[in-house]
Amino acid sequence: MEFDNIHKSYVERFLRDLSFFGAVSVPYFLDWLQVDYTKIFILEAWFILWIVLLEIPTGVVADKYGRKVSIALGALFFAIDLLIFGTTRNYYVLYFAEFLGAMGFALISGADKALIYDSLIEIKKKKEGKYYLSKYEAAGTLGILLSFPLGSILVGAKFIEYPNSLPFTFILSSISLVLAFFVYLLIKEPKRYMVTENFVKLGIDELKYLHKHEVLRAFAINSTLISAVTFFMFWFYQSLSGKVGIDISYYGFIGAGFNFFAMLLLLNVKRLENIFGMKNILFYSALIPSVLFVGLAISNNIYFVLLSIFLIAGLKILRAPILSDFMNQHIESKNRATVLSSVSLVERIVITILYPIVGFLADISLSLAFMFLGILALIFTFITKIEETHL
Repeated sequence: MEFDNIHKSYVERFLRDLSFFGAVSVPYFLDWLQVDYTKIFILEAWFILWIVLLEIPTGVVADKYGRKVSIALGALFFAIDLLIFGTTRNYYVLYFAEFLGAMGFALISGADKALIYDSLIEIKKKKEGKYYLSKYEAAGTLGILLSFPLGSILVGAKFIEYPNSLPFTFILSSISLVLAFFVYLLIKEPKRYMVTENFVKLGIDELKYLHKHEVLRAFAINSTLISAVTFFMFWFYQSLSGKVGIDISYYGFIGAGFNFFAMLLLLNVKRLENIFGMKNILFYSALIPSVLFVGLAISNNIYFVLLSIFLIAGLKILRAPILSDFMNQHIESKNRATVLSSVSLVERIVITILYPIVGFLADISLSLAFMFLGILALIFTFITKIEETHL
């Protein structure tokens, strides 16, 4: 049953990450809605703010009422969010859509990995958690590999006059999320500790637990700060591509390319660990993006830009399941979804703070935004360095 759960989770993740809009989201805002980076990032800060506010309550819902229900509802809320994006041209209506999307995101966050991890515990595969979680991430990456190029081809093919073609990519993604919802209804909930405490008290207790647990805190801080900074490459790779003269029809192939690169890394975590050691993987996967961000502030060379996009995005994706596994090793099953939601909450707070700053700098100059991100990432790399004792 547990392996069946894991396989169904792979399918659900694949469908959930069929993001046909992913490679053309920036043109959607700039050309369809006709708003600047500041407005884009203010809207996204609103989205992240609601995730922050909903992270702990929804994590407790997953622990108390079931991961399966939480994740399925999350996919459904997210589907409605994208459907609104695909059927409106009113920037302010999107604030309601993003509230629903935040609810969906928060319901899924932490609960999906907790379900897989509890299933692995029942079949005594806990020690191999990082490898199964890596395959779970790879399933999502496969969905991106297919949907990103298809989305950009749809927009660039001129079947529908540009920019009128942009909203249809959101509608297609909404349909795939509805399919993911039905897949998750087929999953059987693994055994877990039934939570009876008040959800507010439980959420506060888990934040305290995260603060007091030294090793868990080290992994959480390193994960959240580095991930929050490198996250911005997902927004800027389209603008970078356009800046060096690449047509919008190819944006999806670039997005698929760096996700394919990330999938190769994820599928070879064990080999990478044997060659480089986990401590070095975690350090250099933070240091290299930092240096490349600074380089992007200086260079417009197309080959350097593409290399930077691939490495920054790929290494960010690689770090997520590895650090998730290390954190899971220090969390009991009864608290797993709530503690992981607490970690996600911290990352969302950092991103919410950075959004308006980065958006303002990008409207002045992309180079200025990249220099800021590079310096910040360098600082975070050294002050949150994972030591051998933590491993």
